[in-house]
Amino acid sequence: MSWINLLGFLVLLLAGVALWLVQQHEEGTKPLNLPSDLEIRGQRTIKLYFANSTGDGLVVEERNVQLTEGEYVLGRVLQELVRGPQVPGAAPLVPAGTPAPTVFLREGTALVDLPAAYRRLGYGTAGEMALIYGIANTLLEFKEIQQVKFLLEGQEVESLGHLSLLDPFRRPSP
Repeated sequence: MSWINLLGFLVLLLAGVALWLVQQHEEGTKPLNLPSDLEIRGQRTIKLYFANSTGDGLVVEERNVQLTEGEYVLGRVLQELVRGPQVPGAAPLVPAGTPAPTVFLREGTALVDLPAAYRRLGYGTAGEMALIYGIANTLLEFKEIQQVKFLLEGQEVESLGHLSLLDPFRRPSP
């Protein structure tokens, strides 16, 4: 065996050992693949935010729901929110029969697409704030959601009449 062949063999051997060490290190530091809150099915407790009876704040209701296989969790949560409260001292965010918004999750942002009916609600400032903050706070209960952005019929809008919807709503800083 010549000197060059021996050197080539040693370089190849060292590269193989280095690759093996890197792979061992990576395998030891891989994050656990735990199910997210959005993938858990069966009986769940969700937090819903409704207007309080005086209209100047929000009331939190914990509700048990049964989530079935294939059901979109965020969509179901907004359906429960639109269905209205079941606790005393809470008021619905929208009138009965109002359709639930559609919600999409993209890279930590919940995009809430409000149907046209929401523009016609005719709420004052307090009612509109309860509606928007009720939806945003409900969705921000999920750790996968860092912010909530509102759309109206798939389009960005400045507001529904009072509250600016241009910037996303985020969790308050601790």
